[in-house]
Amino acid sequence: MIAGKRIGLTPDDDTRAKLIRLAIACGKHPTTMACELVRLCVNTPSVIDYVQKKYDAQERYRVRYRIEKGTVKYE
Repeated sequence: MIAGKRIGLTPDDDTRAKLIRLAIACGKHPTTMACELVRLCVNTPSVIDYVQKKYDAQERYRVRYRIEKGTVKYE
């Protein structure tokens, strides 16, 4: 795993405006809110399945996961 590396996000204007509005509503900084949303997505099985189906993920690279004590674990 690559630790300590930043991931740059460049949302379109509409997405950025929605992110800012949601962040303000929740009392968060937009960067903190974006990180929380990414965390939510990569830990929600239905989102993982949706993204892999939408982009027709190759079988050998598909993310396999299991739920262990209420937490999503990647295999």
